[in-house]
Amino acid sequence: MLQNYQSLTVRQEVEMLQVFTGFETRNRYRVLDPNGQDVLYAYEESGTLSRLFLQSHRPLTLHIIDGGGRPVLTAQRDFFWFFSHLHFSSPEGRDMGSMQRRFKFVNRRFDLTDADGSLLHVDGPIFRPHTFWFRHDGGDLARITKRWSGLSREAFSVADNFQVEFSDPTTPESMRWLILGAAFAIDLDFFEKKS
Repeated sequence: MLQNYQSLTVRQEVEMLQVFTGFETRNRYRVLDPNGQDVLYAYEESGTLSRLFLQSHRPLTLHIIDGGGRPVLTAQRDFFWFFSHLHFSSPEGRDMGSMQRRFKFVNRRFDLTDADGSLLHVDGPIFRPHTFWFRHDGGDLARITKRWSGLSREAFSVADNFQVEFSDPTTPESMRWLILGAAFAIDLDFFEKKS
């Protein structure tokens, strides 16, 4: 399915309760094709107290579903102190891979591993704070960029927009799903606003 797209937009939905109260609500996202048509949806499952007290370190499950409401990917993480992680699984519960934040003195770094053990390095340079590159053996496979949402959306809401671009057409479908899932992890780790 994702082989059909060179780029996708991940748009976080605005939660009015969060806008007016600052209380962290469950994240919801729409995934759009280049024409602005809905392709997928994602929603967070987490506890109210963990959102309130643990904020961006909270345990959670993200469900990614298609337009018919059928699950296509699940991402889950436990509570963490310093380095976040995300485990991906298929709707049948089969392991699809994981994403682990790594220590890097200046830049931001993740390792993205699929079920076969193929490893991508995800780098977010400190001087390009809204861009993350997915690299394998020195080549760029994809890029995630946080996009400006407009003055009113940025000033009065907590919703983020991301562009996911697949630069290598030979990237396998399974790895494309993990790259898309990584967009949610990047949002939760770096761009989720605190109340």
